[in-house]
Amino acid sequence: MITSATAPRRASSLARVFRFSVTDYHRMGETGILGPDLRTELIDGEIIEMPPIGYPHAGTVKLLANLMKETVGRDAIVAVQDPVWLDDHSEPLPDIALLRPRPDYYRNAHPGPADVLLLVEVADSSLAYDREIKLPRYARAGIPEVWLVDLAGRRLDIHRQPTEAGYAEIRTAADLSAIALPLGSDVHRRLDLATLF
Repeated sequence: MITSATAPRRASSLARVFRFSVTDYHRMGETGILGPDLRTELIDGEIIEMPPIGYPHAGTVKLLANLMKETVGRDAIVAVQDPVWLDDHSEPLPDIALLRPRPDYYRNAHPGPADVLLLVEVADSSLAYDREIKLPRYARAGIPEVWLVDLAGRRLDIHRQPTEAGYAEIRTAADLSAIALPLGSDVHRRLDLATLF
C-alpha cells in the first residue's frame, strides 16, 4: 500500500522549476536549439509546441487577414502568426494581430500590449487551449479586444474589457456582415464576415 510517506515524490517537489524568459527563448531560437521547423510559442515561461496547421484553419486565417487589410488600409498593420510580447515570460503567436501603425513596421521590436488593437485566434482542435490558456493571458496583459473564431461551432466570440480575471464582456456576433473593427474613436470601419463559415 502506498501512503504519503512511501509515495513517489514529484520532480517539482525535489528541485526548483525554471521558467524561460523571452530573452532565453529568443537565444534558443538563434542558436538552433528549437530547430527551424519547430513552431513554438512561449507561455508563462513554458515552450509550447504548436500543432500542424490544417487547411480549414489556414484558409480562415488567410480570408480574415486579407479582408482586414482591404478594410483598414493604412490605419493599421495586419500581422499573421507573428509574435506579440505580453511580458518577460510570454510571447504567443496569435493567428492575426491588428496593430497600431508604426513607421518601422515593428522591425526593431515585437509589438507589445500597447501596440495591439485586436488579436484573433482561429480555433479548431485548439479551442480549449485558446479559450482557457491564451485568452486569460491576453486579458491580464490588457489586450483590448480578442476574437475567437470557433470553426467547429461556426461562431465568432468577441472578448472586450480586459481585467486580471479575464474579459468582462464576451458576446457572440449575431450579424457577421458588419463587425466593427477597433481602430480608435476617430476611425470607424466594419468588416463583412458573411463568408466566414
